[in-house]
Amino acid sequence: MGTSVNQSSPKTLNWDAVHAGYRNPEVPVDRIASEVWRAATNQPLGDLESLLSAPIVARVGQLALRARNVSELTRAAASEIVRTKSSSLGADIARRAAVQCLVSRDRTAAYYQRLFAEATSYLVARDFPGFVGSGRARTVPESLQFRAAVEEHVAAVVNRVRGHRDLETRSWRKNVRDVIKALQGKPR
Repeated sequence: MGTSVNQSSPKTLNWDAVHAGYRNPEVPVDRIASEVWRAATNQPLGDLESLLSAPIVARVGQLALRARNVSELTRAAASEIVRTKSSSLGADIARRAAVQCLVSRDRTAAYYQRLFAEATSYLVARDFPGFVGSGRARTVPESLQFRAAVEEHVAAVVNRVRGHRDLETRSWRKNVRDVIKALQGKPR
């Protein structure tokens, strides 16, 4: 019998603001998403901006542009992560996003959308289940609706970010920073 452990967010004021949104159904989804990204980039360890800005995350996206199918992409991404010794949470999120973008006509745009939607989903999943039953989501189906609404909002924000939409390593860090600023509700 296996078990899994839910790694909750750090006990900080930033995450307390997110939790307040989880408790209060009056807080709009866009505000919660902004607070999630403010907290995720301002924590003592595991700053998600630095993890997603890593060259391996751009490289996995590049592999998704050329892959003919999921098997080819999965093998290539795993090989590249091992070859570069770049295993991280960012790389894991990138692998999930890359697979999801394979069905899209515009894989670059889809990769950006799914990368940030998956990262947000991961962040919400760390704590939100502990709030189901009260506040924003009284039932599991309500919690799933909330999580889907947050992901949809994030994908919409990512779509609105203009500028370079490439997967080149030289511009990757700036592109990630621009998207995160938009998610945080800050001017770029």
